[in-house]
Amino acid sequence: MKSFTKLYCLFLLLIFSFMNGVAQHTYTLAGTILDKQKKEGVSFAHVYLNGTSFGTQADDKGNFTLKNVLAGNYQFLISMVGFQALSVPISVMQDIKNLHFDMLENITDLVEIKVQGQRDRVWERQIRQFENEFLGRDIDRDLVKILNREAIDFEFDPSTKTLKASSKEPLLIENKELGYLYHGFLVGFEKAPRQLNFKSSGYFEALNPISNKEKAKWEKNRKYAFQGSIRHFLLALMNQSLTDEGFYVTYYKENRLSNPPPFKMEEVLFTTNKPNIFAIDLKGIINVEFDSPRQFSKLKPMAKTILVESNGTLLDPYSIEVFGKMSESRMGNELPLDYVYELKK
Repeated sequence: MKSFTKLYCLFLLLIFSFMNGVAQHTYTLAGTILDKQKKEGVSFAHVYLNGTSFGTQADDKGNFTLKNVLAGNYQFLISMVGFQALSVPISVMQDIKNLHFDMLENITDLVEIKVQGQRDRVWERQIRQFENEFLGRDIDRDLVKILNREAIDFEFDPSTKTLKASSKEPLLIENKELGYLYHGFLVGFEKAPRQLNFKSSGYFEALNPISNKEKAKWEKNRKYAFQGSIRHFLLALMNQSLTDEGFYVTYYKENRLSNPPPFKMEEVLFTTNKPNIFAIDLKGIINVEFDSPRQFSKLKPMAKTILVESNGTLLDPYSIEVFGKMSESRMGNELPLDYVYELKK
């Protein structure tokens, strides 16, 4: 079976936690971003909690404010063309209004003299291939589109048949299926004949619905996109409600003579000494069937102990390798990490 390894910002560089609940406290983060050499504000830098809907741009003096942030632990990122990106962990348990960050100019960007390649038929074929893999093949291209696709450059290695993509500016992905505008920095993209790897970091900006009908449609589509996902599965496992949520799990049978043990939640799920962190100890590859819509996946443990946040995200994205339907999810149907799905009780 063909395996696609996905690394999202989305899901990808580091995974964060935040507390689930109906009545949650929210906080404000505020501060200033300065050019370390010039001691001037870095105008319009992107400031965001990676993979969430908490993001903004600094003003012309480098000042920024993030409001209504849920309590929890995040990866705080600052990105700006011409500067080295900053990434720091941050714990939000109260208002923090005195943040200060110094950014260094990216010398590589400053000295690079690049002639923009002509957007010819070769580029058109490459951008279509990129969009298929990055956004997904099963999406409506009229509703999910990259608004600044001309910012993407490609390199193709004919000896390995590997396509690489890069962009110096954040990609703007308008998703009118789910109601988001994603601001994403393409950290890496590499497509080989039998493997796909990509990384991005960014944040989701909620679009304003034009009617209650469109709002209801987005809510329905978000729920549909979440159902059957690996995050849905992990949440159901930690909630011990796999059957109620529509999951059926068995250990993978290597051959006709093998006799794998039955899958029992109490034998694989454990609490840890860290709050809101669970440990999963799989005894082998598992088959995961989801009933509505019916789909099949395989999950292969790549670590002895798999650590999961209480919001259903992996601390280490490399700790599980995903095959089948779950591996087909792309940015076109990705949701922010602060999306809340109500599990069945």
